[in-house]
Amino acid sequence: MNLSPKKNANGCLWTVVMFIVLFVSFGVITISLDLPVLITLMISVGAAIFIALKLVGRPKLGSVIGSFVVALFVMGIFGAFLGFLLGSLDIESPQTTFKKEEGVYKTYRHQGADSVEVFAANRVWRDNFGNDFSATLAVRVADYLRLRNHIDTYKPPSSRNFWGNLYDYIEKTDRPALDIIIDNFKTIQREEQLNQMEFAEMVVTCIQDIPYSFVFQAECEDPSVYEYDIRSLLEDCPECCVGNVMYGIQNPVSFMQNLKGDCDTRTVMIYSILKSFNYDVAILNSEFYRHSILGINLPASGYSKIHNGKKYMLWETTAKYYSAGNIPTTYNDISYWDVVLTSK
Repeated sequence: MNLSPKKNANGCLWTVVMFIVLFVSFGVITISLDLPVLITLMISVGAAIFIALKLVGRPKLGSVIGSFVVALFVMGIFGAFLGFLLGSLDIESPQTTFKKEEGVYKTYRHQGADSVEVFAANRVWRDNFGNDFSATLAVRVADYLRLRNHIDTYKPPSSRNFWGNLYDYIEKTDRPALDIIIDNFKTIQREEQLNQMEFAEMVVTCIQDIPYSFVFQAECEDPSVYEYDIRSLLEDCPECCVGNVMYGIQNPVSFMQNLKGDCDTRTVMIYSILKSFNYDVAILNSEFYRHSILGINLPASGYSKIHNGKKYMLWETTAKYYSAGNIPTTYNDISYWDVVLTSK
């Protein structure tokens, strides 16, 4: 029996097979490899044509052109419909900058019979359950001036756990100055009657909602000198960078003063808040991924890390829409993650 491809395959069938392989290969390459879109598309097209030729055979040029015209017409109609649908759903795209009303400003807050000057930001966000919240994140100006450079004087112990010890020092030093924010979260918890996971969701999504900024130990440089991921963000948002910060992490009070934070700036902030509400939380670091995430000991499904017999659900803090146990596929190999600090 001759199993070799036919000399002239059906053009419509060949086009369908080619498009299916194109979409599948493009998705697989996008997920598994961090390549530019153009290179990914070129590889996908080449693979799609090769596999279609092997599976279906070589079609007539005229039939392929006709099939392509029909396919493009159908895709155009589908794309227009999808665009209309997404527009009607009012889906928000990720923000790299603040809305004007969400920025930090100076004001005064009543404290007993006195008024104290504070840095404040009015935040409005939605959690992963679809609940809307608002809160004023505020720290006293005096506390900021007192604590903004305290990491510079930190003397690391001889222990091998450098980052865990640093985070513990930062959290314990700053937490008393976060009392205004903690009180506001207590008010939300009481008024909304949130259970343990709902309250954690509310806190984490509040910080996730804050646009991402890089925090560098060296000074911020022109975007062109950085690798692709850093360069692309800084080209869109040149102000999304804080430089000359010891160890490349802002303490929570400084983070609340300018709302510019990277991964461990955020994990320490959330860790401190949830610890004050008696949560069993952890901070996990990965030297391989060069990233920091939160861990929480609550029932949930998804990615987790066992530490001292306890199961900590992993939680991404630098982007919206990630819930407990849900982390990006680009760094979901648990073996590369280490627990560096726990609250209990």
